[in-house]
This record gives sequence, C-alpha cells and structure tokens, in this order.
Amino acid sequence: MSSWKLALLLFPNVKDGVVMGSRKLSPQDLENIKQLAKSWGKIVVRRAFGDEGPGLDVDLAQMEEVAVAAAQGVTAGALEEATRQQAQSLGQEQSCPQCGQRCGMVEKERSVEVRGGNFQHREPMGYCPACRRSFFPSAATSEAGHARL
Repeated sequence: MSSWKLALLLFPNVKDGVVMGSRKLSPQDLENIKQLAKSWGKIVVRRAFGDEGPGLDVDLAQMEEVAVAAAQGVTAGALEEATRQQAQSLGQEQSCPQCGQRCGMVEKERSVEVRGGNFQHREPMGYCPACRRSFFPSAATSEAGHARL
C-alpha cells in the first residue's frame, strides 16, 4: 500500500496525499498515530536484534531499553519537525512587539525537556535594533495557555 493511501486511511484530514494541519487532534487521530508508531516497533526490533529477533539471553529489561530509546527518538524527531514547520509559517520578518518595526528572524537552538525525553528546538528569535531587545514571536503571539513553538 502506498504511503499516501495509508495516510488517507489513518487520517481523515488528508488532501493530495498530505496530512493537513489542524488545531487539535481528536482522540481517534491520536489512537491512529499510536497504532502507526506501534507498527514501527517491528522495524526497531529488527534493527536492534537482527532478523532472528532477540536471543534467549536478552531479558525484558534489555528489550525495554531498546523500546525507550526508540520512543525517545520518535518523540525528538516528531517535535523537531513539527516545530520546524511551525516556525517556517512565521516568515523571515516579524513585527517587534514593543515598537512594531519589522525585524529579521534568526534561529536560536536550545534543548527542550518534554515528557518523552528531550529535543533540539530551533526557536525563531527576532532582534529589534530600535528597541535593542530580542523577542520570540511564538511567545508574543500565542494565546494564553496555548504556547506554540
């Protein structure tokens, strides 16, 4: 089955083979994502232990280490990609929240700790030479209680 057909089955908000963004995923969308990630477990086990799988000398704790490492990798990869795409939607310039002057954007990389581990976040940052201050447009424009980026 092609990847876009799989996406169409898993996600109802697919257009031209691309899953379209939405504000909030439904519980069913989250369950579909969980099932997709679960199917990746077979690939992880094959990479970690070979085609024959773990030997009888491998205990559950060792298997769990592999699963946790895979989950942390998926978490980091998903968050890095999602925040990268979100940052791209901001554009190359943003208005200074203090004076309104258009300012160029740069990325500031930092490690962010989340429930599933940590990821490298390339946060968009503006600098206003008139106000001599840095600003983060995601924080300046996000709704209360709904932090973005």
